[in-house]
Amino acid sequence: MSRTKITIKDIAKAAGVSTTTVSLVLNNKPSRISKETREKILKIAKDKKYIPNRLAVNLAKQTTDTFGMIIPDIGNVFFAELCKGCEVEARKAGYSLTFSSSNEYISTDLEYVDTMIANRVDGIIYVSSSSTDSSTNQKICQKIHNSQIPFVVVDRSINFPYAKSVLMDNEAGGYIATKHLLELGHHKIGCLTGPMQSDTSKKRLAGYKKALNEFNISYDSSLIMEGNFQIESGYECLSYMRGLGVTAIFCFNDMMALGVYKAARDYGLKIPRDISVVGYDDIFICDILDVPLTTVHQPAYSIGRYAVQTLLALIRKDKDVENIVLSPSLKVRASTRRL
Repeated sequence: MSRTKITIKDIAKAAGVSTTTVSLVLNNKPSRISKETREKILKIAKDKKYIPNRLAVNLAKQTTDTFGMIIPDIGNVFFAELCKGCEVEARKAGYSLTFSSSNEYISTDLEYVDTMIANRVDGIIYVSSSSTDSSTNQKICQKIHNSQIPFVVVDRSINFPYAKSVLMDNEAGGYIATKHLLELGHHKIGCLTGPMQSDTSKKRLAGYKKALNEFNISYDSSLIMEGNFQIESGYECLSYMRGLGVTAIFCFNDMMALGVYKAARDYGLKIPRDISVVGYDDIFICDILDVPLTTVHQPAYSIGRYAVQTLLALIRKDKDVENIVLSPSLKVRASTRRL
């Protein structure tokens, strides 16, 4: 008999007991079954290489032992590392993790949420698309809340009263990146944001403005270019910023900074001789570039672990589950220079 066809009925027949007795033993339920019978059933199950029907077990428990995770872009190394942290922590707790990448589309966010609710995952980790507006995020969160599935918002904040979150202090990140360039003598600093409807971009820009104000430098909106967190945005940014005479560019993520690097190479420019560049995220590529990238460090792996820990606390119905806000740091490398 092939191992995929072994059932508790087969084990019961071999042991000369009822299927109820086998079920009690295999699920380690309290019973008056003798030690001898228990050991006999376990040995038969082992010898026959019995594999429990996980679907049947979960239906009985009314759980799936699965978390769903929605991220904007699996091609972005930051989110890949975030997923890794979530997966490792979930596995430690006995849960599997399913990933869905929305590719920064609002409609896909909505579709994946509906699918996860229909599949009755035990919890949802949600990173909204940068293009998702506030009202849509409210609708998504309300839908998950109505389903009574615990969920955690990660990386991109959403102002929803029942949402627990694991976030970075994005204003502090924008501030330390800009302050670093100002301390090096750069006064005309270009800023390549993400989509400006996202709270992430708004807060990083607020940090940029705060640093300028501290150094008594007027804010110039012409030095701000809205990107989309993709490499192409960075590539298109360089020629525009050079035309304005900037000496440094602060990119709101490392992927766009890599686009600036690509454009600089194609235009025959040298970083940081011709222009200084600062990124945001600190993906692993930053440290192995020919000119390692100065960037704001976000501990993506740890963020993922904290997200799952928060989700587990919600599932346990722990009291006073706290929102988590982590502080960024600056990794100074070779892509910035003093004027």
